[in-house]
Amino acid sequence: MLRAIVVVVLAAVAATPACKGSESALPAGEVGGGEPSRVPLVPKDHALYARFEGTAFENACSDDAACSKGGCSSEVCASGDQPPGTCDVPEVQIPAAANCGCVAGECVWWSDGSLTLAAAAEKPTPAEQAGPRCGDVTCAAGETCIEYYGIAGPRGPKFQTCGIPCPHGKCADGKKCITIADGPGPVCQ
Repeated sequence: MLRAIVVVVLAAVAATPACKGSESALPAGEVGGGEPSRVPLVPKDHALYARFEGTAFENACSDDAACSKGGCSSEVCASGDQPPGTCDVPEVQIPAAANCGCVAGECVWWSDGSLTLAAAAEKPTPAEQAGPRCGDVTCAAGETCIEYYGIAGPRGPKFQTCGIPCPHGKCADGKKCITIADGPGPVCQ
């Protein structure tokens, strides 16, 4: 009986890949070990491609461990630990059964080919892309109105400015997270 258990365990170990996700760096559609083919989910011409695939980030990978989901809606698939997003809910959602992983050396959303992604609505005109009102100004698309107190703290006046907060120290689009003392705090610039 013990010999039979050892044989079963050895057979299971032999059938297990040496490294989890090791097949993931193969080109799309070429996955070994009997796993389903990895088909990129988001077409490059999709209106939300840059957002979903985190094109502002370095996305090179050699296996799934290098890729992670990020953004407030977990809509971004990119290399690194929890890539930031814009913290609004996109009109198109990544299907729950989709995977964020390494395909052809790049972190992307993928499926076995059975999932589809809905088309995004037409891009709004620049007037519709404007951000929220912030005092007497309208913030640009992607910016929020940041309220803060100056050096006097809450005893002084409250200030408002348009910007992109970066509480986790990460910014998209090649911007850097800097801290403005006695100002809005950590913001992308």
